Amino acid sequence: MKTIIKPIIIISIIVVGFISLLTECRKDTSCTAVITVRKRSDTAIVVPNARIRMYQGNVNIQGITDMNGQFTHTFTLPAILNDSAKLFKRDSSTVDSLSGSAVIQLIVGGTAYRTVFVQ
Repeated sequence: MKTIIKPIIIISIIVVGFISLLTECRKDTSCTAVITVRKRSDTAIVVPNARIRMYQGNVNIQGITDMNGQFTHTFTLPAILNDSAKLFKRDSSTVDSLSGSAVIQLIVGGTAYRTVFVQ
């Protein structure tokens, strides 16, 4: 009887250990960046419709701020990115009227906030 119980206990421990390894939760490595564009002359004023570019190496994300002056993007891995913001004149898409830049460090499993001041 004792010889049967010992192998059953050992096999049970191995099975439980194997199952716990298979069901281990994967860590969330997504990183969210929230860029807010504000005027340098009056920091209370947000800038909607500003063109945002987040870049570093092979990463090049572009977008436009919403009515709250914010642009949000979620990345799959952390990084340190350069941010630039430009507000173009309505009569010409090639001439910048306001621009600014900043650097943002993404947080694993979290949200990083950065304000870009344009002048």
